[in-house]
Amino acid sequence: MYFLKKQNIQGTILGRGKKSKGEKVFEVVLRLVTFLGVPVQVVSVIGVNLWSLSVSFVMQCVGLFLMSFGVGVFVLAVVAMRSNWRAGYSYEQDTELVTRGVYRFSRNPAFVGFNLIYIGVMVVFPNVVSILFAFTVVCLFHFQILGEEKFLADKFGKVYLEYKSKVRRYI
Repeated sequence: MYFLKKQNIQGTILGRGKKSKGEKVFEVVLRLVTFLGVPVQVVSVIGVNLWSLSVSFVMQCVGLFLMSFGVGVFVLAVVAMRSNWRAGYSYEQDTELVTRGVYRFSRNPAFVGFNLIYIGVMVVFPNVVSILFAFTVVCLFHFQILGEEKFLADKFGKVYLEYKSKVRRYI
């Protein structure tokens, strides 16, 4: 976001632009949950120990792997997007359809990365908060993806539909 701002590109456009009231409200909720997710989960792990389950060492390793892999996938997605990176979508901003890099294998690798991070946290620290956040975020991201798919189909037409037919939504 810092590098986008230096290029006079608004990177965070969740809840902004020409969208229906419902889309704006949804995106504001998504933005809030995304930004509050980390501090709330940290507090749930070190502070309030709500309904914690014991986890084997192997499961902790699996969770750490999922988190690490998720961070890697997210970074690859951001690098592939370059100056086209946005949190959200807007009909008012110019962007190109990115199909290079990790986008050859997934239409939404950044969301896949985020999902893996939240699921990994849930596996390593299985408490009511991490489980609810993982479930909530995965569902919210899915609905955001559906909105972005409509935007991309409107913006790029046949080119996007061909890409969509060749590359899966997630993996």
